[in-house]
Amino acid sequence: MAVNKIKFKVAQEIVDAVKEVVDKNINFIDINGTIIASTDEDRINTFHEAGYKSISTLKNITVNEDEEYKGAKKGINYPILINNEAIGAIGITGEPDEVSKFGFLVTKITEIFIKEQQLNYKYESDKQRINHVVKSLIYDSIEDKNEIETILNEFGIGLKQKFAVVIFKITKYNDVRELEKVENDVQGVLKDIGNIFKIYVYPNEFIALVNEERYNNLRKIYMNTLRKYEGILTGGVGRLKELYDTHKSYSEARSAIKYSAKNHEILTYFDSLSLELILEGIDEDIKKQYVDKVLRELENSEIELLQAFYRNDMSLKNTSEELFIHKNTLQYRLEKIGQKTGFNPRCFKEAIIFYLALRLKS
Repeated sequence: MAVNKIKFKVAQEIVDAVKEVVDKNINFIDINGTIIASTDEDRINTFHEAGYKSISTLKNITVNEDEEYKGAKKGINYPILINNEAIGAIGITGEPDEVSKFGFLVTKITEIFIKEQQLNYKYESDKQRINHVVKSLIYDSIEDKNEIETILNEFGIGLKQKFAVVIFKITKYNDVRELEKVENDVQGVLKDIGNIFKIYVYPNEFIALVNEERYNNLRKIYMNTLRKYEGILTGGVGRLKELYDTHKSYSEARSAIKYSAKNHEILTYFDSLSLELILEGIDEDIKKQYVDKVLRELENSEIELLQAFYRNDMSLKNTSEELFIHKNTLQYRLEKIGQKTGFNPRCFKEAIIFYLALRLKS
């Protein structure tokens, strides 16, 4: 909201609030002398000379007789000053001697309303700029680097810092109250680590940029606050990257959150790199083709046998004990699998082929 321009809705809220206090008709006059809000609807959009003079002279203007000033009735008109600049005038209709006692109260109520609206406007404006920066960086859709850097500087964000992307997603909830509770706790965690650059993405997803210090703090804080939401909330964190490589961290966070969802984790860091996280980055069609190529000749019982074999680190003794079969029987079945597929499940290099297929299948 520009300092010198007050919207009708705000002006009308002001006159209605003031009337509740003083029980007199109230007018709000803009810098052009037009009544833009009033408790007397017939006067809206009419010219008020006394109000205009009050704004131009920065002085209280008393009207002793109706039409002493064009469009004005008896009363007193007060300039509304914000940062020593008149942004309008507030007029109280009535006998000047009677309404003068309300002058200080009326102007203060008006200034408080306007300053609150300005703060709300700034909050919304800042929120839009933050939203623009985060989306431009994570989607690698930057049109103007100078604009991005200017906004970051305004918020005191150093351009030489490294940033990681964190994503929290609410996957399910029982009712609106539970949803609000989870959302508030996620917001609380991001606030506690000192995060400014965060956005909400429909449905029920939070994305934030964190620098190195906040990246480490997140590990400590989320454990205490969010661990209770297992099965409801999942999250992923990419690695720290240079500013204009943030989109790569976002991609890693996406892979990490898939792992979290699959393994019922609240938060997974991509830098705790494991085979599962690498596999998450593989295209689904490629996964299916690979699994089909390696395992299509096998029956479910043979696949389960391989899973047990690799779960026991390729130990014939431990696997046979788990499956309650003789070691020779196990060796025979493994040889049969090798004949069917062309890969020897006991040879380390070819066992990797089976292990990957089993991981991709699960």
